[in-house]
Order: sequence, then structure tokens, then C-alpha cells
Amino acid sequence: MRAVSWRCVTASDTSFHSTPSLADHRGLSFVLASGSARRIELLRALGFDPIVEPADLDDGALEIGAVSARDAATALAHFKARRVAEQRQARGAEVAWILAADTVCELDGAILGKPRDEAHARSMLRSLEARRHAVVTGWCLLGPDGSCRVGRDEAWIVMGALDPEDFERFLSEGAWRGKAGSYNLPEVVARGWPVSCEGDPQTVVGLPAEKLAPMLRAALARRGVSPCVEDDA
Repeated sequence: MRAVSWRCVTASDTSFHSTPSLADHRGLSFVLASGSARRIELLRALGFDPIVEPADLDDGALEIGAVSARDAATALAHFKARRVAEQRQARGAEVAWILAADTVCELDGAILGKPRDEAHARSMLRSLEARRHAVVTGWCLLGPDGSCRVGRDEAWIVMGALDPEDFERFLSEGAWRGKAGSYNLPEVVARGWPVSCEGDPQTVVGLPAEKLAPMLRAALARRGVSPCVEDDA
């Protein structure tokens, strides 16, 4: 499997820094800054049992400037991790390890996030039909002292021609809601859609959990998070 790309990101009004490795933080909670059932399932399948606390942020309201899908996904994950840390601090909750993630699609240089409504989902999926597009999941692990490690993973999806009747049924069922690019990979595969994945399917689903597991286990074993580094290999 291809290694996860680790990188510090600056996008628009976003800038952040990481501090040296943390001291012992025994017994701290692990928080997932997302309400995504798919991300929760991926983590639980690997033995993690995170506290689920979504960020009270509207993705569409976040301004991250003119950046690539790779940097946008990572910046959005960082925003969400920071926001959940603020939420917890405001109500006096204990400090914790906080993992956030964001997934976007990219087609011809344009970022495709979650659809606004059914018409938007229809347009989005029609644009992806019989095309190859990128799916990027950015993530941020925020430490108890505010340090962070960020990165992203990228996969590619080729979607063939869709059956007209099932396509209309998919839209009417609302199966597009809350999903980057208007679809969820396992769900459309189960429907028999002609799709193929180049890369890690977990990245398309919303979190490259198996790739992140060693880092998460090291953090939760109280070994801290090292400074952000860049690795575009």
C-alpha cells in the first residue's frame, strides 16, 4: 500500500504549527471529530472506540482560498479538529487526542464536496459519469497540548455509464446526502454501479484507517506526536 503523505499545510487564513513530542498523557480520551458512520465503523473495526463529537461547522461556510483538493481536504480537517478542541474547552471537558478528517473529490481541477440538494447531486454525478476523478481524504490528529500532525491520502475512481432507472432511484432515495461527490463507494458497488478504485478504498470511504492505525496506537500509548514533516514520496 502506498504511504500516507504527511505535510504541514497553510491555506488562506489557515496556519498552524506543531510542537516537539509530547510528554506522557496517560489515560486521555480519543475523540473523533466527525459524525460519519463510515469513519466510526472503520476505526471500530481496528479496535478503536472513539468518543464521537462532530465539529459544529458548516463545510460550505469555510473559506480556504484557491487551493488544490489535497490542501483543501487537509485544511478542512484541521479546522474541524481545532473547532472540537474549542468546543470541549468551552464546556470544561478534559483535553484529549482529537482526530478529524475531510473528504473531497476533484474533477478537472474543480473541488466537489457534498451536494447541496438533489439537483446538485444529479449534476455532480453526471459530471463524474464515464470519467476518472480523484478522491482526497485529509486528516488532522490534534494532541492534548495543541500540537498536530496532518496528512492526506489520495485515490482515483473510474465511474462508467450509469443505469438510468437505478440512477433516478438512487437520487429519489436520498442516498447522495452528506457524501463527497454525492456517493459512497461500498454503497454504489453494492448497487452494481460500474466503478473501479485505484488506491485505498478506505480513503474514498472517508478515512485511511489502516494506514493511520500505527500512528494512532502510538499516540494513545502515550508516545506523543512528532512535529509536522513533509513527505511527498
